[in-house]
Amino acid sequence: MRENMKYDTNKYQLRESVLKRMLQIISHQKYKGPAGTVFYGDSITEYFDLERFMPAIDHKYNCGIGGITSNMLLHFVDEGVLKYEPEQVFLMIGTNDLGNTLMLSPRDIALNVKELIEIIHYNLPHCKIHLLSCIPCIEDQHGYKSTKQGMRSNDILKMIFKEYKRMIPYEYVHFINVYPALCNKKGEPIKNYYVDGLHINDEGYLALSKAIQDQL
Repeated sequence: MRENMKYDTNKYQLRESVLKRMLQIISHQKYKGPAGTVFYGDSITEYFDLERFMPAIDHKYNCGIGGITSNMLLHFVDEGVLKYEPEQVFLMIGTNDLGNTLMLSPRDIALNVKELIEIIHYNLPHCKIHLLSCIPCIEDQHGYKSTKQGMRSNDILKMIFKEYKRMIPYEYVHFINVYPALCNKKGEPIKNYYVDGLHINDEGYLALSKAIQDQL
């Protein structure tokens, strides 16, 4: 995130809120239970009330970090996933890589996520890995045509999931497409599910959680 920076190359800047969240995740490791489940990703994950929407999963840990990118999640995977020694992990990554700082291609995002998955698998070979698609955005609020920044669009968000399936051909990865769950019959994102066009409200999380559970 650039915030007030007049010049930046393509380097993601760590902000106070991100660092505080990272320290919070590290501090929660001491409370881990057996056969836990980690949810690892960006703000869509961080704001996911797991106790409310995923009650059937015991020992669940929300390790989402608002504003984080796929590359930064690589640098935090030991603290954010491995040290929890989970039985399974859910990954939702990608939309922040399309922001105005990085603007990665779907292929580059998929390569980062592939490396992340490999690190998890070879450290925790018995851990089940669930890779979720990105959710859609309301383009007239957060699409690149309306913001004049970045390259986020629903076509590109869908393309990320296609690249996941193409670039990550591992039998130990379970793909979950949650994108359609936030859309109407025409394939358009349902505005009533959104807080600001990017983040979802309780109705959106209810639809998201149902889509996850239906595909397990």
